[in-house]
Amino acid sequence: MLGIKKSEILIATLVSTLFGFLYYLFFPLLSLYFTELGIGEEMLGIIFAFFPLVIIIVSPVVGMLSDDVGRKRIIYFGILAQLLGVILYLWPPSLASIIIARVLAGIAWSMVGLITLAKVEDKLKHQERGSKAGVFLSFTEAGALVGSLVGPFLAGIFFIRFPFLISAIGLALLLIWLVLWRSHHKPIIKKQDFNPLCALKKFWKEKKLRAMAFIGISMHTRIPVMSIFVPLLVIEFGAGYKEVGILFALRGVMALLQGVAGKIVDKKGSRNIVIISVIVASILFILAGFTRSYIALLIVLVAEGLALAFWNISAWTFMSEIGERKKMEGMVLGSYNSLARFGYLIFSIISGFIAVAFGTGSLFIIVGIIALVTVLAFSPMLASKFKVPNR
Repeated sequence: MLGIKKSEILIATLVSTLFGFLYYLFFPLLSLYFTELGIGEEMLGIIFAFFPLVIIIVSPVVGMLSDDVGRKRIIYFGILAQLLGVILYLWPPSLASIIIARVLAGIAWSMVGLITLAKVEDKLKHQERGSKAGVFLSFTEAGALVGSLVGPFLAGIFFIRFPFLISAIGLALLLIWLVLWRSHHKPIIKKQDFNPLCALKKFWKEKKLRAMAFIGISMHTRIPVMSIFVPLLVIEFGAGYKEVGILFALRGVMALLQGVAGKIVDKKGSRNIVIISVIVASILFILAGFTRSYIALLIVLVAEGLALAFWNISAWTFMSEIGERKKMEGMVLGSYNSLARFGYLIFSIISGFIAVAFGTGSLFIIVGIIALVTVLAFSPMLASKFKVPNR
């Protein structure tokens, strides 16, 4: 039984790591690629908004389905969705194909990024949840880190679509390999599994989870700033594609410390680390808005990446502990993933207009202040009494 447990964790970790690598091969280049296609900054935000919008809609459903039909089947479909999305980025590169690709990317991220984590959490005991989940997330980030560095480097040597092509080939091979990873979970599909409001209602009844939703929303507002405007800002500072890759890669290096951060979470408590890490990350993001050179921006965002490593593992551990108590971990993680992405969605839509009106630096300052105020306001709720009802 122990061997099976280790095997399940190993395969889920490997799948997540490879998926992160193949996704981030081209992710740092998306805004630059879309700009080359003649898409303006305002439209960029709208296009990127489809990703969190889809996650908001499908994540609760994906979480509940994974609880009932098995994690593996959901992961299969996620890899397939991402493969189809990358193909649409490449052929043909039209506005319609890009929007559909962003929709598929949102589905894929919910099914793979979220459910591989739930698969690992299923096998962990309470006293090892933070440290071993941290190791899993560190490997996942390692894949993203290498992809962030390799993709822009390949684009600089060859052409900007080259990383997309490599990603498509890799996803096809990963999907073929996953056919061998068969699911032994007997599917039991319930009508309520396809109703996202059902999962969100259960999630919202718990005061601790409500607090995490608001904090998560505030923290996710930084994602469109990073994905859309940091690459453009790097170019504005006189750097190139390689420097974009270096920034994302070095920032990603900090995420490799989630295994270490997880041990601290197990000792000091996930709630305490959530609060401290959000405060530090928010202050650093505000400072990023005042940078006027590539090196200064690099230093501040790498430091912020370290704070995010602690935030990420502490947040998932905190919620996983609640979900595990009632055997509805997929639902909890899926519902949080849905609600938190509202921050991503809103700022994907309005960030372009803010940047045009007030400058890119103002985005960092606004986002940092939002997160700082939110965590200070809702941190008392994280200590509330556990009230999640049975399914």
